[in-house]
Amino acid sequence: MGLLNPLFLLAGVAVAVPIFLHLFQRHDTQRFSFPALRYLERTERERAREIKIRQLLLLLARVAVLLLLVGAGARLVFYGQSGSHPPTAVVIILDNSMSSGLVVGENRVLDDLKALAHQTLAEASDEDLFWMIRAGEPWLPAIPGNATDALLAVDNTETSAASSDLTAALTRAAELLSTSELPNREVHLLSDLQQSAFNLTAGDPLGGLPVVTWTGTEETTANRGITGVLVGGGLPPLEGQRTQLTVSALENPVDTARWPVRVVVDGRIRGAGTLSAGAETTVALPLSGEAWIQGYADTDADALRADDRRYFAYKSRAAPRVAVSGTPGFFITEAMAVLEGSGRVTPSTASVAELLLAHEGSLIEERGAETAAVIIPANDLTLLPALNRRLADTGIPWRYEVRQETGEAELEGGMIPESLRGVRVSFWFRLVPRDDSADESIELASVGTSPWALEGSDAEGRRYLLLASPLIQSATTLPVSTGMVRFIDWAANEWSGTESLNRYIAGDHLLAPSEASYVRFPSGREVEIDGTRTIRGTGEAGFYTFVAADTTLSVIALNPSTEESRLAVLDEENFDAAIGPNLTAVSNATDWNRAVFLERRGPELWWPFLVLAVLLLWLESVLASSGRAQLPERRTASAEASGASN
Repeated sequence: MGLLNPLFLLAGVAVAVPIFLHLFQRHDTQRFSFPALRYLERTERERAREIKIRQLLLLLARVAVLLLLVGAGARLVFYGQSGSHPPTAVVIILDNSMSSGLVVGENRVLDDLKALAHQTLAEASDEDLFWMIRAGEPWLPAIPGNATDALLAVDNTETSAASSDLTAALTRAAELLSTSELPNREVHLLSDLQQSAFNLTAGDPLGGLPVVTWTGTEETTANRGITGVLVGGGLPPLEGQRTQLTVSALENPVDTARWPVRVVVDGRIRGAGTLSAGAETTVALPLSGEAWIQGYADTDADALRADDRRYFAYKSRAAPRVAVSGTPGFFITEAMAVLEGSGRVTPSTASVAELLLAHEGSLIEERGAETAAVIIPANDLTLLPALNRRLADTGIPWRYEVRQETGEAELEGGMIPESLRGVRVSFWFRLVPRDDSADESIELASVGTSPWALEGSDAEGRRYLLLASPLIQSATTLPVSTGMVRFIDWAANEWSGTESLNRYIAGDHLLAPSEASYVRFPSGREVEIDGTRTIRGTGEAGFYTFVAADTTLSVIALNPSTEESRLAVLDEENFDAAIGPNLTAVSNATDWNRAVFLERRGPELWWPFLVLAVLLLWLESVLASSGRAQLPERRTASAEASGASN
């Protein structure tokens, strides 16, 4: 129950008028009893009860009429699930992330969500205040407006390739509502409630605010999708060399069928294969030239089309520059010769090299600012102090110490490079930290309980890789295995910091090259690059091309997040933890318009009050006139009594 015009209740003091007249305005007269009239006193006493009841009914009728008129003027309403509502501040969270493009029946999920938003806005009044948050485009501002503004924003919403963070969207909604002066506030969450979009450990993101949530989206578990395309294991191919594209599929334990996949490069189909859920396939790519290569892998469309294609872009790179210092020995020399002959590395000097193979730590102090170093100890124990001094002088927080124990063990470790798997060592030094900064180093391989390969950065930020054994046959099996060439190749082409292929997802911010003047979006829209050199609003999947004048500087391929392909829906038991305890869940679209605007009121009661007031006025007039009609009868009776006495 509520009042739309509560100040009118002040008029209720008017009920004091009939009460005052009834209690205090009676005319008291002195009564004399004549003998001839005494028998009439008995008649008056018999009628006194009837007169008092009539007067009380008149009083009640007059007071009720005044109260009904006051209630009509105050516009009394009873709240319920239908009718109008008081002014309300509403945040509509419309989930337009990639998964909202799922087709269920004949409609996309997003289309059904937009229809529900239309129901909300159809129930709105001119006094309501709206914000709209697009969960798939969180970088867009949420501007307050009326229902017409919100309706326009809903109609202009399309599916984004980016993923949604509904926990962050709910938190943002609470912040927006805190700025409103309206006492009634609520959130309308229109989403497929994808489980991956919530953070169950974040607590109540709305801080107790009421939220109406749509739960009627059907869960689809048979989605097929491509989750990854990886060129050359993550590295651009070398100039003039072939490479491979690895295509991976979304895991799905209930789907055992195989389905086709095609690889398109620069508009031409360059390969094809088949995939099954959770599997990978490899397709050979053509020779790499100097231009940027753009392509994609796709498969037949299913209910969620957006994850059936993934893009890739790369430009071939020159062979990395590698320098060798000290007396590397036969095995390192031969491995370098093989890699140089195949065009995998280019010999260089320590100051300009991308990788320095520093035997005994030689020349590590002369390497360039971008030069990474693999430090290999000598077998001669007398050279160990000189190596430790070089490490200290360059800010590497480790030193070598002689290990007293003997024995043989196999290299192991969760981050061990593939080329070191299965390698056994029989002689190695202990790597001992010099200060606390050594804690930031990463152990790539270990032997027993001792680190064998440690990577980190020195005082000037240059990367280093410390090996605990000399690369000779008497210390380890690596030099006499095929892993020797592969290890040097891995260090030069992968570990040393050679530019790898960037893997971005839709929605990420992109950093523009310093020379770029504008960026061309996948839709063809061109945007000038501002002073921040940061590209935002990357909600489209495809190629983002950075251009200076007419020259293409860089091409970045953006793809949807893999999590958006996993369509598992949030469990109902987690609703309170993920969304909030003050939750109204709606699973039937016909119930949505009755569930929103929680402080809803029924129809106003002014007209029933006026009808009752008119009826009471008629009743009051009947009661009043019936009392007056009996007055002549009393006088006639008195006159007859007086005549009889005479």
